[in-house]
Order: sequence, then C-alpha cells, then structure tokens
Amino acid sequence: MTEWADEARARQGLYRFIGAALLPPERGRLGLLSSAYGILDEYELDKYPYFIAWRNFVAVLNSDVSLEDLSVEHVRLFGVGFRGTPAIPTESNYRAPNRDGAVATFIAALEAEYRSMGLTSVESAEAPDHLSTELEVMSYLCGVEADAWASGHETLALDTLEVESRFVRSHLAVWIPMFAGRVLAAYPAPFYERASELVHAFVIHENDYLAAIVAGSSKL
Repeated sequence: MTEWADEARARQGLYRFIGAALLPPERGRLGLLSSAYGILDEYELDKYPYFIAWRNFVAVLNSDVSLEDLSVEHVRLFGVGFRGTPAIPTESNYRAPNRDGAVATFIAALEAEYRSMGLTSVESAEAPDHLSTELEVMSYLCGVEADAWASGHETLALDTLEVESRFVRSHLAVWIPMFAGRVLAAYPAPFYERASELVHAFVIHENDYLAAIVAGSSKL
C-alpha cells in the first residue's frame, strides 16, 4: 500500500501547491512554491498527462518573476474592479443563478458538504467556494487517504477516494474549465497563464483518474 500512499501524498501536495499559486502573491509564498516544486518533482510527475502544464508553470516560477507585476496582474484578473473582473475565482460566480439569495444558498450547501467530510472549518482566509479553498479541501482529503493507506486501513482509503471523486466531479470539474478559459481569454501574464493551464489540466486528470479508481474498486 506504500505506492498508493505515495500517490495520495503527491496529489495532496499538488492541490496545495496550485491553490497557493493562485492566491494573492507574497514574497514568502513565492519562496515556498519554489522550494516545494523540487519535492513534488520527486514523485515522477512525467508519467501524468498534466506534466507538460506542470513543467511550463515551473519554468515560469523559476524565471525572474516581479512580485509587484504579479500583484497588479492578480488584481486585474481576479480582483473586483470597476471594469469588471475577467475571472472571478469563486464557484458560485459560475454556478449560482443570478438572483437574490442564490449565492448564500449555494455556499451554505457547500459548507454542509464540508462538514459531512469531517471539516468543521477550512484553513483558508478565502471564501468557502474560492478556488484555493476548494483545492485545500481536496488536499486535506488526499492527506486522509494517504494516512489510511499508510496505516493499512484500505476501506477508509477507498471510502475517501469516493468522497474525493464526488467532490471533483460535482464541483472542480464543473467550473474550473470555465474559470481557466476566462483567465486565458484575458491575455494574462505568463505566470497566471501557466497556472490556469495547470489547474485545468490537473483537475481534468483527477476527475478521470478518481472515476476510474472508484469504478475499479466497486468491482472488487
């Protein structure tokens, strides 16, 4: 089960890494990203279909990235401005009908879903439906899965995989492609161009990967 635990650890790290890359840029956060990619590379990511997107983002991360320029671009792409926001990074913006109370109802349902996973609170300063929050939730679930594999609790690991699959299928795989498309349509700076391509490629892979694992386990 060590191989399965390692797989879950790699996924746990990638969810957290990508989520951090799309938060408002800070010098310390960029430093952590630069340190973390080397650790993640040890998991032989070149065997996965999102590897090209991963490699392209790492190349930008390792270039001379101006914190000031990134901050301005982050606000332009994701902040609320008088000319509108190209790509608001919250799920409700893409899925909640534009009527009174719809967003609050959507977020309340999402928070209830988090509680059903055992999450009474999410360690995020962002909204419950923010991209980075949802990626952090998936990182948490991958951690639970990895611990289960490592301790020999196969049933718990498989149950957690089902929860992961359901969350990706019902949330991330639905709205992340729309979000990434809007980012790319806004002609972003290379850092956010590559980050949006990476989150899109990774989520699509995860949706297919988890669905296959869950389907396979149900036949055992």
